[in-house]
Amino acid sequence: MASGAGNRFFPACGFAPGHVGPFRALAKDREDPKGQWAGKRVCVAWRDELERPGKRSEARIMEPRQTPSRARPTVSRFPQYFDDAPVEPAADQPVPSGGPRRSGAVREPQRYPPDLVFITGADGQILFVSRGMGGVAADEVVGSSIYDWVFPEQHALVRERLGLAFETGEPQGLELAGFYPHSPDSWYECRIAPNQRDGAVVSATIVARDITHHRRAEQDAEQRYTELSRMYEERTADLARANAAIADVRRERDSGGRRQMRLLALLDAAGEAIFVSDPATGQILDLNETACRWLQRPREDIVGARGYDLGLGFPVQLTDEQDLQFTETRDTRRPVFVNGIHYRQDGSTFPVEAAIARHDLGGGDMCVLAVVRDVKDRQHSLIALRQREVAYRDLFRLTSDAVYLTTRTGEIVAVNQGAVRLFGYAEDELIGMDARVLFADPSGIRRFQTAMAEQGVAQGIEVELRTKSGTSLPALLSATRRQSAEGSVQGYQVVVCRRPESAPSDSAPEAAAPPARPVVLVIDPDRDTVAAAHGVLERAGFDVLTAEGQANALELLRAHAGGLAAVILGVEPGEQGVEHTVEEFRRIDPAARIVVSSADDRLALVDRLAGLGVAGYVERPSHPLTLVQKMRELVSE
Repeated sequence: MASGAGNRFFPACGFAPGHVGPFRALAKDREDPKGQWAGKRVCVAWRDELERPGKRSEARIMEPRQTPSRARPTVSRFPQYFDDAPVEPAADQPVPSGGPRRSGAVREPQRYPPDLVFITGADGQILFVSRGMGGVAADEVVGSSIYDWVFPEQHALVRERLGLAFETGEPQGLELAGFYPHSPDSWYECRIAPNQRDGAVVSATIVARDITHHRRAEQDAEQRYTELSRMYEERTADLARANAAIADVRRERDSGGRRQMRLLALLDAAGEAIFVSDPATGQILDLNETACRWLQRPREDIVGARGYDLGLGFPVQLTDEQDLQFTETRDTRRPVFVNGIHYRQDGSTFPVEAAIARHDLGGGDMCVLAVVRDVKDRQHSLIALRQREVAYRDLFRLTSDAVYLTTRTGEIVAVNQGAVRLFGYAEDELIGMDARVLFADPSGIRRFQTAMAEQGVAQGIEVELRTKSGTSLPALLSATRRQSAEGSVQGYQVVVCRRPESAPSDSAPEAAAPPARPVVLVIDPDRDTVAAAHGVLERAGFDVLTAEGQANALELLRAHAGGLAAVILGVEPGEQGVEHTVEEFRRIDPAARIVVSSADDRLALVDRLAGLGVAGYVERPSHPLTLVQKMRELVSE
């Protein structure tokens, strides 16, 4: 550009020749001998001045945040938008006179996008531009509006900052998303420096630097920070979950240890003997303290041994025959129950029941669990129950009163011989008959139903019954409910006896006193057995004395010596010292007939008591009829 163009430029920019301003200062720093101003040279001088480290212009233009280093060979992202990029002379070419001189080696050609410098008026008209833009020459850009080169959504921001620069005279700064027609993803950092003359702002210099790579680096950093934050949160959450899982495992381990100790303590304190054995070898792998007390051996002597080596009277594993018999339940948790006898070291025994089940421990490991419990009390209860059932059936069969059982609807399901004799019907005729047919007066039925509904029992109700021949029969009726095991009412059991027609006369001769009843002493340590024998013998016409202990038995024997018809001595299985007891009884009352009641082997017991004058032997517990028959045999002798 000619010097004249430079002189024409001064008034447009608001400067006069010799004015000390930013461009004058640059010319002075460059030692331009002629003081001439050329647009391009001034732009390059301005740019070089801004890039000089530690140098700040008098116009107080704000330095950019980062400026690419000269030593960094960066390729411009938008070389097509800058048409007039300066070309530096080669190292072997002389520097033209009047051009700027640099100390040191000549710098490499600029490959990074150079800065843009605008000078605009208050209305945004471009008075000067450092180079062409977007294929438009610099001379054509001059005279256009700065807003023609800024995207529409940024007009308000540029107008605001440019107005502040003219109003306040203070530098301003902003960032623009590219210059039209640049891509919107390009970013420029702009510094606006007001140019003053005579105290007034006449124009503004805008220096734009391409900071796209910085913004993209910031965006990348933000994205990486966001991604790292997300990964950190995920890893933190994973670590928290892992720590929680570890804490759960530790708590479970600690609670599992406490649970195992508590379970072992409960198993050792249990009243049942527990054995764990290997199904393949039959060896005992573990057992509880109760089993050790039963066997009266330390655990170390039992673990590793087999059941038959220990001489057990009960199984801890199923035999091959039993295993084959219970094949369907062999691999389930349902146990197989096997009865047995436990032999104490002192020779005594008691009945036991072993619940044996095979369990899978996982991984192919199998074990057999045997829970052995003492069933002596239950066996005694079952025996007593059977005795009561037998006694009831004997009473039902032998009593002279008429007894019949009905359903809830009144259908007769069972009768005794007394009912057959009383009503004159055959047994087959009575079974299945409606019991209401036996009533001659319906009012008796209503009284019976009312008593059962209100009290649940009928006792001594006066009714009129009818026999098979049609004869009216005055009777007394008593009844109770028949209930199932669950407690539901199944029917009624009715007892009918004849009602006396008239009271006996006062002048009748007094009945002779009944003969004295024979006295029987029953001795047994089991209370239920004593009670059952007492009831059976008393109904059979005997006076019964009972004793559960030997000391009490000896006292009763001394008190009734010579007056006892028989002494029933109950012996526990395997009980020792029976011989001495019999000898003591014989010494106190030599005439007493002693009957031994025991569940032990009869032949072995006879051998033990041979020569002691034992009158007989019965099973323990004894069948009621057998016991009564034995007592009557002894009395008749």
